[in-house]
Amino acid sequence: MFENKIMYEIIEKLQDGLSVPISICDVSGRVTASTDASSVGDLNLLAIKALDINSVAFASPAGRFQKGGAAMPLSLHGRRIGAVVVEQAASPDAHLTELLAKTIELLYQEIHLARKQKNQSQERNQFLYKWLHLQSGYADNFVKEGELLGIDVTAALAVLVINRKPEDSYTSPSMIQNLLDSCDILLPLSHSQLLLILRENEHFERKYHRVLSAAAGCHTGVCRRETHLCTAYHAAAESLAMGKLLFPGRRVHEYEQMKLAIALSRLDFPGLEESFAQLAQKGKAAQLAQTAAAYIHLNGDIRSVCESLHIHRNSIPYRLRRIQELCGKNLADSYDLLYLYASMIRYVRLHGEVAEAAGECFPE
Repeated sequence: MFENKIMYEIIEKLQDGLSVPISICDVSGRVTASTDASSVGDLNLLAIKALDINSVAFASPAGRFQKGGAAMPLSLHGRRIGAVVVEQAASPDAHLTELLAKTIELLYQEIHLARKQKNQSQERNQFLYKWLHLQSGYADNFVKEGELLGIDVTAALAVLVINRKPEDSYTSPSMIQNLLDSCDILLPLSHSQLLLILRENEHFERKYHRVLSAAAGCHTGVCRRETHLCTAYHAAAESLAMGKLLFPGRRVHEYEQMKLAIALSRLDFPGLEESFAQLAQKGKAAQLAQTAAAYIHLNGDIRSVCESLHIHRNSIPYRLRRIQELCGKNLADSYDLLYLYASMIRYVRLHGEVAEAAGECFPE
């Protein structure tokens, strides 16, 4: 039995290129689609004869059949699904009828396969989004649902969230997909953000570095060696968000490196951000916030701090003294340095507008 909608689509494709009326009948000989809409629902005796003898059948205009023409059975995977009838006023052409029948069979298979793949793709995408947002553990029926779709939800995975530029061809979904294994998953979250779910197999390091090379100009959040997708996704997304603010000069922000900053940004400690806020607001003219950030990021390497800020080495002692005067924190003291780092992270997290000034406050 065929799908009537597909046969209607085939008739629409063929009718503009044919000068003779054609009808498609089901296995009972009833017309289901035709270039002559008035004949739909009628029994076609010529189609019944062709189905009965399982071969091409003819009828002349003067014969006892309804109309002159030829009919040919239609088959799909070795089974008859109906027949095509070609109305011809002149002598019926067997070769034309056979060619038309074969064309209809091929078109039917092509359209049917395309619809099946589309349905499977939609079903798979629905499962992926459900998997992505499932916060609880995986029940047995959920694991089996994934297996039917070729997805192992229990395997260790690495999650990458890539912020891409829409015009960047190197990070287009089709280009990135070419770098992945068949077991990996690419899921576009938006026009500018991609989610990659990579299996940590023997080929992982190679494909991981291939992807990072392709996305070299993009900020990417990464969470590795996790078995729960929702947890891994949020860790990668938070690493990306915090990494862009704190380390704009870096492009890859791994959760293992960012989790302390993420934990500090979540501290519910009123006023924690005030120390860094004093530097950002009252020390703006002397670039004290930039100096403190550079000192923290560059591990107190004075030479690197000067190169990063394009300042003379002799100005550093003055700036360090002013930082201590404004916020009461001595950068040479490890505890004060940790406190100021936590204050900076909290300040960045609370003040979204700092994102635009990140290049100034947090040098590359």
